[in-house]
Amino acid sequence: MKPRRFQPLKPVAAHEGVKAKKGLGQHFLRDGGIAADIADLVLPECDQVVEIGPGTGVLTRLLYPKHGAQLRCIELDSESVAHLSKQAWASGLRVVEADFLALDLRTVFQGSKPCLIGNYPYNISTQIAFSVLESPVPVYQFAGMFQREVALRLCAGPGNKDYGITSVLLQAYYDCHYAFTVEAHSFEPPPKVRSGVISCTLKSDAPAVSYKALKSIVKMAFNQRRKTLSNALKPLLSVRPDFPLPSEWAGLRAEQLAVADFIRLAQAFEE
Repeated sequence: MKPRRFQPLKPVAAHEGVKAKKGLGQHFLRDGGIAADIADLVLPECDQVVEIGPGTGVLTRLLYPKHGAQLRCIELDSESVAHLSKQAWASGLRVVEADFLALDLRTVFQGSKPCLIGNYPYNISTQIAFSVLESPVPVYQFAGMFQREVALRLCAGPGNKDYGITSVLLQAYYDCHYAFTVEAHSFEPPPKVRSGVISCTLKSDAPAVSYKALKSIVKMAFNQRRKTLSNALKPLLSVRPDFPLPSEWAGLRAEQLAVADFIRLAQAFEE
């Protein structure tokens, strides 16, 4: 986990005319240093950048000069869309007023190595992660800010209490890195929790197993995470008595298996 030296608060955007909406999970970032650190996460090889929830443009105004026409923003809040349309620095910026989760991602990701980034609304951040995993177009980089608990979960390794379904599924396809923590006072209004910023890069070799099979095995193993694997996977073992669950794993719990172990189990399940 990279230690981060926090800079003094630097208000960088005028939020007038845009009210943070609780139903949309909006918390506007107001620390320019943090916004710059997030913008710097975008890998140079990314040939398209898609920002979810630009809000008043604190992060966008840093991404736009670097990526220009390669940047596309998706914003559900009509007030934020109107605000961005009036900013001189945002002239020519492509903003789609839509719900990211409802979009056909084949129309969203048009580069060969797209990056998805944002200060993600807490209430849909896990759904966004699953959208990335299940996207018909491979997302090369997935980065941005989450509730810290979710960020830690996405990057957690085996043996960690945060390690779970989303940890295994995301890390089966991505190299995940927890970048830094963001305190509540860096937002307006301040949330009741801390935030965490992560960056995930698509692995060069996808696991030799279908996502559907991997997800089935991982969910079954973690849905009763206090049980041993032999008990958690009992529904599968009852219909597939020949399923090759290694004897040395039978007494282990799901959180003790590495991502590679779950891939191995999923491959056996498919066979």
